[in-house]
Amino acid sequence: MKWEYGGIYKAYDMTGVIALPGGSLVEVCDWTARLPEFMKQADTLFVDPPWNMGNARTFYTKAELPHPEFDFLEFSRRLFERIDQIAPRTLFIEMGKQYLGWYLQACSARYSHLTFYNSTYFHKQQNKCYVIHASQKRERYKSLEDLDEEDIIKWICANHGYECIGDLCMGRGLVGKHAYLNGRRFVGTELNKKRLAVLVNFILATQITSA
Repeated sequence: MKWEYGGIYKAYDMTGVIALPGGSLVEVCDWTARLPEFMKQADTLFVDPPWNMGNARTFYTKAELPHPEFDFLEFSRRLFERIDQIAPRTLFIEMGKQYLGWYLQACSARYSHLTFYNSTYFHKQQNKCYVIHASQKRERYKSLEDLDEEDIIKWICANHGYECIGDLCMGRGLVGKHAYLNGRRFVGTELNKKRLAVLVNFILATQITSA
């Protein structure tokens, strides 16, 4: 069956707030409707939201949920409402070219310093994207330029100064995985329980193996 992600979710209770080792917390949740209170623990966010409404509808389809009735700009405004509620010191957003300008403007309205890195996804040079980096103090990590998104996440989770990193669109959990591997705390939400279960399984299986 499509989008089953190996059926891993069947082994776990994916309802409610899921507590993971090291004080990390995740939840299957549609953040466009509500923000879990624990997300406010994040002082840094890395978010890879849908890049257009077609992309967003695909995520809802895979999660077996009805499509939202609002357009992509409303979706994006809701995303920044959630970011405002969390109020992270540093914000990273992965975005495609189509809405990059809008997202840069939204970030510059909230943060004193803004830059972005040219990136790729799925480790394919033809898959171009950008990672926006917004902060209240001047920061630019030259080593992130032209890296694949996964390598950027890996570097940030290992090297950026944060107490807790958050991700509103966790997917299969790259941010959570690399924060965990570096002994760092993370919080996150994901629309699709089948995708989030991949991260939960990785962490809990690692705990059993290392015990």
